[in-house]
Amino acid sequence: MKSILKKFQLEVMTKIFNFEQFCNEEVGGVELIGHMGPNYGEEGNNKMIGPSPTDVIQSDVDSKIYTQDEYQQAYNDYLKIGGTPLHGFNKQNLDTVLSFHPEIIN
Repeated sequence: MKSILKKFQLEVMTKIFNFEQFCNEEVGGVELIGHMGPNYGEEGNNKMIGPSPTDVIQSDVDSKIYTQDEYQQAYNDYLKIGGTPLHGFNKQNLDTVLSFHPEIIN
């Protein structure tokens, strides 16, 4: 009975040691980047999204999220009622367009 218990303890201790060793291994995250074989394409690192190249922006004027299409529609309405031309889809321009005239906000 004692030999079975010691054998079980040894197996458990080995598994715990292997798990601890697994947890302590560092993974860099770049192991799969690059050519993986003839049937796989090249994989590159995804670029982080900065503040300007986004497809949506949240406005401080009404706390809604606007897409580029919604911004473009509001911007066209802004120009029709006498707004000055703005350049680019960014938070400052969106807030300028929305605060220029309250009827622009849907």
